[in-house]
Amino acid sequence: MNKRNKIIGLCICAVLLFGFTACGNSEKSSKGSQEVLTYSNLASKDSIDEVRTLLSAHLDKDSVESFIKMVNEYNEIAGATGLKGEFTEFKAPQYDVDKITTLWREKKGDFIGTNCRINSYTLLKKDIEIPPMDMDDQLLFLDKDAIGKGKLLDAKEKEQFKILFSRVKTEATQDIQIHAKNMEEYFENFKFHEKVRMISVIIHDNLDGDFLFVGHVGVLVPDQEGFLFVEKLSFEEPYQAIKFAAKKECYQYLQDKYADYTGEGLAKPFIMDNNKKVEVN
Repeated sequence: MNKRNKIIGLCICAVLLFGFTACGNSEKSSKGSQEVLTYSNLASKDSIDEVRTLLSAHLDKDSVESFIKMVNEYNEIAGATGLKGEFTEFKAPQYDVDKITTLWREKKGDFIGTNCRINSYTLLKKDIEIPPMDMDDQLLFLDKDAIGKGKLLDAKEKEQFKILFSRVKTEATQDIQIHAKNMEEYFENFKFHEKVRMISVIIHDNLDGDFLFVGHVGVLVPDQEGFLFVEKLSFEEPYQAIKFAAKKECYQYLQDKYADYTGEGLAKPFIMDNNKKVEVN
């Protein structure tokens, strides 16, 4: 495996092609959080209903239903591998990716399913203003393949998806603040939801020039006791809905989880809340 395939495998949810579980590494947990986290894989009616209610309180209801449809489609196939229905204590869950992949291929063939970016866009597409812009979709080839084969988005939505998750030119430096400034300037072109947060893990890539891109992303919404974070770990790995007492716990969870998604000469990953970099202890 050459360097390009390794880095791309890490950062675009490409376990089928490259053997990595990008958009997620289920062996890592939020070591920085002192709260007891609870999570669900949305593999029960009660958990689905709870999450649907929380999401629909802030987001377009049709978009939420499109997301729920993808959750149910995945869990109807992968649920037999031991996915959690009701919310339970989060203890770095282990997923049988090989078994899930086999079950999925038996049912879906060469349609690889959905990933973190597809699910986040599906939830947010009616609640983010995305202007027409030049974009670079070179690292979105698996996303585009999945969107096409699954007929997941219409033509206008596909263009908006590629703009939102375009890779962004940056400098050849390991200085995170410089990269954050470039990413913030790009995201300033969009109008994000005021209460619902798009939480992104930004990865630095220098394989054919220096670029930044969204290696992982999820949606954070307020609930009665704090916040709910919804993510799809990878094309193969399941959905996770995690309850946090505070936004900073979500930031810490993602920072810990993706801390090693870097390489020689590259800046470390950093976390963005909508269009702003956040500081993580």
